Amino acid sequence: MRVGTWNIQLGLHLDAVLEAIEEHQDFHGLDLLCLQEASVHGGRPDAARIAQAIGGGYDHVQVTAQVRRGMPQANALIWRREAFEPGAAQIVSLSNTALGGNPRHVSRAERTLLRAISPQQRIAVRAESAALRVYVVHLDVIGFTHKLEQFRAVIADMSARPPVPLTIVAGDLNTFGPPAWQLWRRLHAAAAEAGLVEVSKEVGRTHWTAQKLDAIFLRTELPFTSRAWTLDLRASDHQPVFADIELES
Repeated sequence: MRVGTWNIQLGLHLDAVLEAIEEHQDFHGLDLLCLQEASVHGGRPDAARIAQAIGGGYDHVQVTAQVRRGMPQANALIWRREAFEPGAAQIVSLSNTALGGNPRHVSRAERTLLRAISPQQRIAVRAESAALRVYVVHLDVIGFTHKLEQFRAVIADMSARPPVPLTIVAGDLNTFGPPAWQLWRRLHAAAAEAGLVEVSKEVGRTHWTAQKLDAIFLRTELPFTSRAWTLDLRASDHQPVFADIELES
């Protein structure tokens, strides 16, 4: 199974995105492509244009999280029909997780920041079949514990669902800073507690600032092997991240 995730920066350079997809073999044969910051151009969802560029036999779903400067900002999932037959996609809200409910160790300074600068509306899109569950995730830009709580909201939703053989969580985590920083360590600890393994761990950077903001996690009880990589493209401020995953029966 080949999985990809890409924040396409509101499709500001959609023509370059489409050109890259048509030119690079890494996109050909994708089973799943998770998109963040998809938008609408020429009256068509970006996910529809991208699914068409990948090739025949693909479906998509695109869900708007918020409208920024008049442009829809959406999470989207594209899948190869022969690999995945999901039911209707569902939304997991990731907004205000650190200000309401039962926040975990949110500092006073971070609470003040979150109240002073309104967090953006963030969601995860969940699509699932009896064999596979996929979350397309886009965490907020601000707040360290806030982002961790958003990731835990995805884990909580995952834990409340009936078990499936394979779960994939992929997207833009906005984990500014190198992977050795505290937020990555705390996020990995939360993931490990939920049985999630980052298969993109070998990827060192995914953003033009040389930081790693994007990742692919999976949960399965089956043994597996994987490899991950990126493409250094100029179609977005993020690089697309890919992972080939082989489950052992």
